[in-house]
Amino acid sequence: MEKRIKIALIGGGIAGLALMTNLVKNKKFDVHLYESAAQFSEIGAGISFGANAVKAIELLGLGEEYHAIADTVAAPYQDIWFQWRNGYTDEYLSASIAPQVGQSSVHRADFLDALIPFVPSQNAHFNKRVQSVEASSAAVRLTFQDGEVVEADYVIGCDGIHSVVRDHVLASHQLPKVDPQFSGTWAYRGIIKYLDFKQVIAELGHDPELADVPQMLLGKDKHILTFPIRKGEEINIVAFKSDRKNTTLPEGTPWTRPTTNTEMLADFADWSESCRALLNLIEKPTIWALHEIEPLKTYQNSEHNVILIGDAAHAMLPHQGAGAGQGLEDALILSALFKHLEHHSAQICTEDLAQLSHVYEQLRKERAIRVQNTSRESGEIYELYSPLYPDFDSVGQHLAHRFDWLWQHDLEKDVELAQQRLGQAIEKNLVAEAI
Repeated sequence: MEKRIKIALIGGGIAGLALMTNLVKNKKFDVHLYESAAQFSEIGAGISFGANAVKAIELLGLGEEYHAIADTVAAPYQDIWFQWRNGYTDEYLSASIAPQVGQSSVHRADFLDALIPFVPSQNAHFNKRVQSVEASSAAVRLTFQDGEVVEADYVIGCDGIHSVVRDHVLASHQLPKVDPQFSGTWAYRGIIKYLDFKQVIAELGHDPELADVPQMLLGKDKHILTFPIRKGEEINIVAFKSDRKNTTLPEGTPWTRPTTNTEMLADFADWSESCRALLNLIEKPTIWALHEIEPLKTYQNSEHNVILIGDAAHAMLPHQGAGAGQGLEDALILSALFKHLEHHSAQICTEDLAQLSHVYEQLRKERAIRVQNTSRESGEIYELYSPLYPDFDSVGQHLAHRFDWLWQHDLEKDVELAQQRLGQAIEKNLVAEAI
């Protein structure tokens, strides 16, 4: 009987779990997921997916589950991603339109819960925090903090911004370690009831679209976003404040902590009445320090049998709502490549897996880095920090179409190209061996 290829996924967040739901279908692979927590769990609240991310979810075969829980905005606003407004006056600037998708969002925990049933319990291992990764051409050796040692033929690092797998990948090329960098931006976060805000807006006599339509309210060194979650019954709120000259956190500073309405409202004291009313409805706000990593020189180790996806590869700032979406694109391309091996390789060998790593990096790295860089730039534009767009009028005009390239990317073409390139590489190796 042919030996099954053992694949280890490290980390059970959205990208890792989405990939896992596909890989476990392949009979030639023995796939196991190792999660450091005691169970699958997602911190945070609402998460917004762009049109590209929704397409990736559908191509991964998870569209039915996603759309059953996802929020969209009621007509006639269903195609709006965000309205852009002056945060001091509520003046409308423009809107970003994502046809047939609009603002598609879920609560993180709800999305994770929808994926979990697709993962057999015997293939998921919890309380497994990686301590070290060692790789040879023959196998990858994973040592966990509880002392267990696991060997695998191929390892996929989905272990987030603090990735231990990333440390191994870079060290294998004698590249310096890449640590998360504080951006100088803090984000207040909270969830409120839609009907509560709707009532407040009516009492103030302000534009009802402030409650009914996802909003981005912009100002100098600050911005606020809102979008619906949980079938429109709740509104997810994130209020950002930035000091781009202060990008070093004192040692021991927590990345997230509870805060108070008093602290939050003081930062937005000169903003519009409706903005302050919105923030005042948050009962238990938290505040998060936003971090990112610099673009990596490679996503694969020197032996080509360990790769990175999601935040482990390209942790970015949230200003385009694109971080999770890029992880899902990673998962889609990898799923397609492994599916190609399943159907077109009589016996999968080490060289096939190495070629898979090369094709994955070729297809994903350039686009992911572009999204990283433009996510940072977007935050600067929202907060009137970009010299290219110095005032509200120029910002509004630019943002109307800024994200078209991101959302309208042809993922089906990427899948086709990935499988084609892998097939050509394997065929080329077979010819070389025959000679």
